Order: sequence, then structure tokens, then C-alpha cells
Amino acid sequence: MIPDRMLGAERLMAWGLFLSFAVGVLCALRVPILHFTIIVVLIIAGYVVTNIGSGHSAAELAIWSAILAVVLEAGYLFPHLLFYLVYVKLLGRDRSRAPAQTKSGLFAYGPFHGLGDRAPQAEPESRKAEKAQPRIQD
Repeated sequence: MIPDRMLGAERLMAWGLFLSFAVGVLCALRVPILHFTIIVVLIIAGYVVTNIGSGHSAAELAIWSAILAVVLEAGYLFPHLLFYLVYVKLLGRDRSRAPAQTKSGLFAYGPFHGLGDRAPQAEPESRKAEKAQPRIQD
């Protein structure tokens, strides 16, 4: 039989994990990954410092710290996964491309992209000569 004291601690830890996931989700919206990594390190350090005196072993603290860090990171990745699924997979499926536009690799982003099959036209010599002469402003 599990003592009631343990059930309360497990319930509290479940809420802590849920809160950690929520913090990760909120941070994903505005915090860069480097700053979020520093936040995770500070949260883990605070967790370890507050639980050192509670009688838990170092192995328990290390395991729960790792679980807490994984849940924070999972919360950070969750909105990015949702954005990817919505914007790339679902909305990208709606766009249909013509067969001529399905180039891949280096040919998709060439210097003459958008010109189609026609080659660039050279300028007449008279226009080149006009551009070369400096103009006097009035």
C-alpha cells in the first residue's frame, strides 16, 4: 500500500511536469533557443537546490532533473511541430504547381528565375552608350 504522503508528492510532481510543459510552450513563442537553454539550466539548478535537503538521493534528483528538462524541451518543440504541420504540410498541400514550376536543386533558384524558357536579351549598343555618358544636371 502506498502512503498518502507519496500520492500527494506524485500528484504535485505531475502538476510540476504539466507546468513545465506549459512553460516550454510559452517560451517557444517568443524566446530564442539559447535563452531557453539558459532558462532550463536555471530551472534545473533551482529544482536541485530546493530538493537537496528533502532527503532524496542524488540519483533521484538526477533522474527527476532529466525528466524535468525533457518535458521543458518537449514543450518548447510542441508549437514548432504544430506550426510545421499547419503551414508546411496542410497549407502546402492546397497549393498546386504547374509541371514547369517543379524544378528542383540548383535549377530552381538560378539567376534567370522567372524568365521562363527565353534567354536574357542583350541591350542595344545605343542604350549602352547612353548609359555610359555622364549626364549634366540642370
